[in-house]
Parts: sequence; C-alpha cells; structure tokens
Amino acid sequence: MNLNELLAMLDAPIVVRPTRRMTQSELESYLDKAADILRGNADHSEFRGYVFALLFYKRINDCYEEEVRTQAAKLKQAGVAEDQAVYLARQPELHHFVVPESAAWNKVARTAKGQLGQALNDAMLAIERANAHRQNNFDGILTGKIDFNKQDELPRDKLVNLINHFGSQTFDRAHVSDDLFGNAYEYLIRNFASKAGKSSGEFYTPAEVGFLMSEMLEPKPGMSICDWASGSGGLLLQCIRYVKKHGGDVRQLFLHGQESNVATYNISRINMILHGVPVWDHKQGDSLRDPRQLTSANRLKQFDRIIMNPPFSLEDWGYDTVVSGDKFGRFSFGLPPASNGDWAWLQHIAKSLRDHNPETGEAGKGMVVMSQGVLFRGQPEQTEEEDGQNQKADTEYLIRRGFVEADLIECIVVLPSKLFYGNGVPACLLLLNKNKPEARKGKTLMIWASRHFQKSNPQNLLRPSDLMRILVPWRAFGDLEQAKALVDSHTAQLIREVEENRDQRLTDIEDAYGPVLAPLAKLEAEQAQLALLDLKAKAVDEAVSPDHSWFHPLAPLKAEVEKVHAEIDAAGRGDKAALRTKLAKPKKAYDDARKQLIDAIRTHLKHLNKAVKELKKLQEEREAREQEIRLAAEREIDHINETAADLRRILNDPDEARRYFAVVDRAEIEENEFNLNLPRYVDTFEPEKVVPLDEAVHNLKAAEKAAAIARAELERIFANVGLAQA
Repeated sequence: MNLNELLAMLDAPIVVRPTRRMTQSELESYLDKAADILRGNADHSEFRGYVFALLFYKRINDCYEEEVRTQAAKLKQAGVAEDQAVYLARQPELHHFVVPESAAWNKVARTAKGQLGQALNDAMLAIERANAHRQNNFDGILTGKIDFNKQDELPRDKLVNLINHFGSQTFDRAHVSDDLFGNAYEYLIRNFASKAGKSSGEFYTPAEVGFLMSEMLEPKPGMSICDWASGSGGLLLQCIRYVKKHGGDVRQLFLHGQESNVATYNISRINMILHGVPVWDHKQGDSLRDPRQLTSANRLKQFDRIIMNPPFSLEDWGYDTVVSGDKFGRFSFGLPPASNGDWAWLQHIAKSLRDHNPETGEAGKGMVVMSQGVLFRGQPEQTEEEDGQNQKADTEYLIRRGFVEADLIECIVVLPSKLFYGNGVPACLLLLNKNKPEARKGKTLMIWASRHFQKSNPQNLLRPSDLMRILVPWRAFGDLEQAKALVDSHTAQLIREVEENRDQRLTDIEDAYGPVLAPLAKLEAEQAQLALLDLKAKAVDEAVSPDHSWFHPLAPLKAEVEKVHAEIDAAGRGDKAALRTKLAKPKKAYDDARKQLIDAIRTHLKHLNKAVKELKKLQEEREAREQEIRLAAEREIDHINETAADLRRILNDPDEARRYFAVVDRAEIEENEFNLNLPRYVDTFEPEKVVPLDEAVHNLKAAEKAAAIARAELERIFANVGLAQA
C-alpha cells in the first residue's frame, strides 16, 4: 500500500450506525409516535384511518421499489441496458403490488404543504386503480372514508409531521420482515383500541382472547371459517396461526367475513394483506340486517367454524327488518327483543353452522364473545299459584331454553372483567356445537375463569398460564383424571412456546444489532495497535521500515534521504555543498509525508476512539435488551410452573375443582329454569381470609401505633405553619 492509499484509508469515515433492521419493540415504539402526532385533533376512531392508510401506502411503496431494484439488477447482469432494465422491472406481473410512478412516496411527500392533501388523495386512488386486477383488489381500501383534505380533522402541520415521520424509515422487506410488520400493524390496532373509547370494541378483540377462542375451536385445513362481525380481522388471523402452529396448510382454509363499518372493513383488508393472506371472501354490510355471505340460492352460507366478537347487547340490531318475518329463517327459537341483539347474533350463528362436513366428519362449531346477560336474562312463565301473578315467559328465556333443549351449548367460559377495550360489561365465551360427541350430549361444561388474570391499565390481560386454567378442563371436558394427565403436557407446551418466543426475540435482536456490531472486534484491535504507536517525529524516523504496518509508505522516501546522506558522507569537501542542496528536496518530501501520515493517524485514532465508544454503547444496549428478554421469559416460565402446581392441587380435590368448573347435565339446567348463570352450578363463593385472633390483635395495635405517629407529625407541621404565619 502506497502513501496515498494509506492516507485515503485513514481518511475514510468510520460508519458505526449503518441502517439496521428494526426490532419488534422499536417498530412498535415508532408506530406509537405516529399515533401521537395526530393526538388531540381528532377522535381516535377517525384519525386511525389516516395512520393505517399512510402506513400501508409506505409499506407497499417501499416493497415495490425494493422489488424493482432487485429485478433491474438481475436484468442488468444479463446485459440489459439500465433504462430498459428499470422499465422491464416495473412490469406489474413481477410484483405483489404496483405503485405507479406518479404515486411514488418520495414524489408525493415532496408536494407543497397546501397541495399535500390532494396529492395524497390522488396517489391513493392511483394505487387502487393500478391494483384493481389483483385477487384481493384495492377498491376503496385507501380511499373509503378517508380524505386527506379534511383540514379540520387533519391540520396540514400534523399531516406534514406524519409524512416526515413515516419517511424517516424504510419499510421494505430488507428492513422489516412480513411477519414483523404484520405483528406491528396488529400492535397499532391494539394501541388505537386502548384509546378509542367505546368504539374500540367494534374493531379489536384482545389477542389472548382470540388465541383462546381458536384453541377451543380447533380449525383444520379444508374447513370454512367465518366471522360475521370481523372488525380488523384479528380472530380469523388467530385461526390461521392455530393451523400453522399445528403444521396445517393455511392455504386450505376458506376464510369469510362481514363488517358493517366501512373504515374498519378497510383496516381488516389491509391487515390481511400485510399478513400475506392470499385469499379471503370479505363483505361489507350489516350482518343481521343484510347478510352478504349467501349461497347462489340466496340462503345463508354454512360454515365449519364461526368465530366472533359482535357488539354487546346491541340496541338497534335490526328488529324492524325481521319482525314481520326473516327470509333467512334464523329466528326459529324466537324473536329477540328489539332493544338487545345478543340472541339475534347467537341464532344467526346457529343458522350458519354446518350440520355435517363429509370431508372432515365434523359438525359446525361456533365460538362467540357475549355479555354475561345472555346466561340469565329473561324470566320463565309464572302462574298466580307460583308467585301471585300471571307472567308470560320472556323471549330471551324462551330462546335460551330452545338452545339448551337443542343441545347446542357445549361450553361456557366466564371471563375476568375489563378484558375488552371500551366495554366494562362482564363477558363470557359460548361454544356452540351443531352435533356434540356422544359422550358430551346433554351436557355443558361451565368454566369460571374470572379469578386469574394480570391487572393492567386500561385493560386487564389474560396470561398464557391463565389460559391453561381454561384449556386443561376444556380439553378434558371436566374429567379430573384426564385433566391431571393434561397438565404436564400443557405446561411443557407453554414453556416451549415461551422459549420459542424468547429465542425469536433474541434472533430479532441479533438480526438488528449483529451486522452493526460485527466490525467492533476489528476496530478495537486497530485501536489498541494505534494506541501503542509513538508518533513523535524522532520515534517515527527510527521505526520506519518496509515491514512496519503503519509507517512502511515512508520507507522509500526515507531511503532516498539516506542515499543522499551517504553520498554526502562519501563526497569530497567541494561536492558536499551541492549534495546538501540536493538533499533538501527528498528531505522535505519525507518530512511532509511523515507529518501528513502522523496527522492522519492521530485523526483516524480520534475517529476510531469515537466509533468504538459508540459501538460499545450499542453493544451494552443490545446486552441490556437481551437480558430483559431472558429475565421476562424466566418470570413467565416461573409463573407457568406455579400455575401448573396450583392446577394439580385443584384437580386433586373435587370440591376445590368445583370452584373452577363443572359439567352440568341438562336435567340440572332444567331444574334451574334454564338459567345458565354459572354461580348456580360452580362454587364461585370466595371465602374470606381467616386471620388468627392473636395476629389480628397484633395488626390492630401496629395500626394504632402508626396512626398515633402520623397524627403527632401532622400536629407538628400545623404548629410550625402557625409559627411561620405569626
């Protein structure tokens, strides 16, 4: 390496923070900030549409550009001219989605503030039209209920800030994988749900509840699955995950949905696309008033699985449209009251469940979230002899009785309070089965799951260990011996899932930080080597040699100087003056080069020290994150093991088990006048904690002592305040 090459190398910048892949938590934090930009100017239910649309726009734009670059590079390698390669690389058939050049993000984002809203509207429309031929076409997905010109909802400064925020990050697949981005999109949906008030329940079901529902429904390849109130599509995604987890081919799932709210309908479409769901049949409209999932004969389609979280106790559910008769024949058990649609949804589900699937050999099953009121609202007929008055049976009572007598209800799970965003109504899960297994006919499993959960704000959470308390008795259908046998396998599975999640998150960290930190060891070695150099001029002169790792470029110049010196030493007195004049040029060249090299090494060492310091800081950040992930996994595994031990204790005592679940015969339900309120069947009574008398007296005395100390301190403060005022 000659001097110029070495100087160029030393002068090259040390890049210590190259673009790296985002971790899941970083992406979630990034999306939180996007939501915060608009906060205060519009209701969350309104402005979430802007954020979701812009995020989707940026994602498909960046992925499209990435695909164009990749295709163009391949074509250029094959000898195609650059302009022609780029043209060919933009052909629509080569891409998942197409973004017209006129709608490219970088072009639209540079539009003047006053015209930005219209430019975005035009770009969104252009993207929809360019992708209209796709199987999941984009019709209305970016323009329905969204107008970027609404300055009262979306002030220009806020819009510019939002555009700049999304423009600061690249969302192609090299930076953010499909799974990572899809998960982050669901996180953003949950983020909005936590702040959107009552409207949040319309579009989001907590992921852990959806997971539980899919685990109990057990969807399989070849099945048709429907969500008649699909919201953001999260419950159908949970079914996909269940099938994938059990090694099934998700391409053999036939997914259907219907959603009444246009904005939510579009969010669900985006959600499915971002998760790579190739095909699903989604309709927009009111499922009770105007069901759209119909056969060619205009009858309700029937499905193998239905999974739903419809609006609780819907007051205006469509009574007026069916009071004179329902052309779909849904209300064979009775017409629900006009002011509450819970049993309208349940009958709608029952009507659209298959009686039998010849391919799977199973009947249709439905899993639905309901308010607990469906379990007990409505009164049976009362006679004057029974209670002193004549009273006809309520319609809700009659419908519930019809469901019990038809043996449709296989399981009821009462959930903890405050699980659902924007809704404080106590909820339960009902699992309907069109044809129960022979051993379960005439029986209903009732699970009281409201005791165990993680308190959180604004909503409580169900942990994996809490779900195990439900899934073990469900899969054993209340049989204590079977349940005992299941505890170990469920515990092992949960721990395995925690470990897999931990390992995935650690891999995520490695993918993000590994490439950035890879040069650290080499830079540290170089730093140590340079730190040992003596850069004083005399020391450098002594060290210069052709073999020296840093000073070798000076060796030829030094040799030239030494050559002239040798000539001077050998010359006679008359020639020395001329030779000394001759020495001036190579000596100056050597001195200048030495100074240049020393300065360059010192500057490079300064930059090197800074780079190593920054990389070590990143390394510490990485190690802290990894430690946090490991500790969180350890805590979760500890809690799972504690839950397993408690579950074994419960299952070893039939009386204790009765406090959590019970298998109830139809005869017992009839004795209770078809009231399904769980406290009638499960011992939900919470005994008061017994405190020994001596301990209670000790606690009382300690409290009195603490109160006396606090009172004296308060009196002292008041006295000091009085003196100060005097």
